[in-house]
Amino acid sequence: MKIISLKICPYVQQVRVLLESKKIKYEVEEIDPANRPQWLMEASPDGGEVPVLVTDEGEILFQSDSIMEYVDEVFGEPLLKGGSLIKARDRAWGYLASDNYLVQCSTQRSPDEATLNERLKELTPIFFQTETHLKEKPYFHGKDLSLVDINWLPLLHRAAIIYKHSGCDFLETYPKLKKWQEALLKTGLAEASVPKDFEEIFIGFYLNEGTYLGRLAQCRQN
Repeated sequence: MKIISLKICPYVQQVRVLLESKKIKYEVEEIDPANRPQWLMEASPDGGEVPVLVTDEGEILFQSDSIMEYVDEVFGEPLLKGGSLIKARDRAWGYLASDNYLVQCSTQRSPDEATLNERLKELTPIFFQTETHLKEKPYFHGKDLSLVDINWLPLLHRAAIIYKHSGCDFLETYPKLKKWQEALLKTGLAEASVPKDFEEIFIGFYLNEGTYLGRLAQCRQN
């Protein structure tokens, strides 16, 4: 099985976190976003976007949510558990995170403080509602990882890197979210689901001199 990937794509990481959590063997093929393979353009109806999963049988799946559901159903014990209503709610909480990956990406690329604060407002509703919902337990449903945790990990992982280097904490006013973030990062799934040079590339793209967060990071280094 193979994942077609871009190194800092949160949707790719989302799928890889699930594969890692289920201890599934897979290969990763990194592509050049400016020179996507023709076979990928032809096989993926959404213009060669990643992730794309190539199964052991050579079948091709696209769209991260669809890939996630396939992997969860086919390999090992499903993380999406319970009756129809519980599953539907878990999907909704998971989609709440993945639907905001690009909002977070845009926020991280803000050129100045005013833009950063304005874009952070777009994340406030999901952080506030999730903070209200979370209980005092390590993961979303308690002691066991769920598909909701998998969906949220890329978003929380990136927030942790931003805070580490710039001092800007997207989760500063959300103590339950921060505890959840800490618990998920302790699993080791964040590091296992990205390439070894992920943080270096991430910093180069989001924390450079052209971004407000990048300039904050430079000030902390000096």
